[in-house]
Amino acid sequence: MIRMGLGWGERVVYWVIIWGLVIALMLSRRATLPVAIFVNGEPVAWLSNSRLAQQAIQLAREKMRKQYGQEVDFAEKVETGNLPLPSGSNLSSPAEASEFLLANVSPAQKAWVVKVNDQVVVALKSKEEAEQALELVKAHFTPSNVTLVKSPFFKEKVVVQEEKFAVREVVADAETAAQKLIGGLEPPQYHTVKSGEIAIRIARKYGLTLEEMQQLNPDKDLDRLRIGDKLLIKRGKPMVTVVCVYQFVKQEKVPFKVERRFAPNLPGGELVIKQRGKEGLKEVVYEVVAENGLEIERRAVKEKIVREPITEVILVGGGLR
Repeated sequence: MIRMGLGWGERVVYWVIIWGLVIALMLSRRATLPVAIFVNGEPVAWLSNSRLAQQAIQLAREKMRKQYGQEVDFAEKVETGNLPLPSGSNLSSPAEASEFLLANVSPAQKAWVVKVNDQVVVALKSKEEAEQALELVKAHFTPSNVTLVKSPFFKEKVVVQEEKFAVREVVADAETAAQKLIGGLEPPQYHTVKSGEIAIRIARKYGLTLEEMQQLNPDKDLDRLRIGDKLLIKRGKPMVTVVCVYQFVKQEKVPFKVERRFAPNLPGGELVIKQRGKEGLKEVVYEVVAENGLEIERRAVKEKIVREPITEVILVGGGLR
């Protein structure tokens, strides 16, 4: 009996051979393709094989380290892979390819970055400098002459961690980093009090009311400004929000009561002040929540009478005129 087709086992062998030939053909074709150097996924140079491409990368790395130090590396992602040579282009030598690569990368080094809500905002050379910068920011927004209820803290998620970062973007010191965090996109504006200046004139100069200027400077007594006092005139847009909870003591007047007493020996309707009233004085302890120096909430937590008010006594005549 003559068999007309292939059996199941023979068909499997047949297709394995076919796919093997296809894969071999593809690998053979791929092996003949030039090798490209990619920077963040974009090709920048082509070489004839992988060995020369790696040699070009090493040359570029050595040139960069000679200029910026042995700890630097490429900030961008650099890799190699087979890719057809574009029409009209030529294969490069390792020396030529290294120059093309250097023109498309920037030097990076390990640095300590400050992240705000998972976004890198500034980088410094050491962890100590990064932490110092954050403390300087907190100090900047913490009022003087107040009692802190708790240590100032950031409203956002702020972390310091080590990462590879572009050399040119690493700031020089903690003070510079703090100013960058405070200033953000728009730095705050201040006025330093000079001789002869009073609060109302300073406020008018900047188009503010006294109430607005007091809100900008909650820890300042605008009635008792001194030469050299620094007043916040316009808020900036910092990269972080420093929350401060503090207490301060303020003296306030206590109004006196008025007591009217009937006096039958005085003509009807006549008023005679027997005892003049006098305002008292109290000390009030306020607890304030402030964000970047702006008062968000205030409440009185304690009061103490320093001087009792004196009640004013008025005699009201009730006799005959």
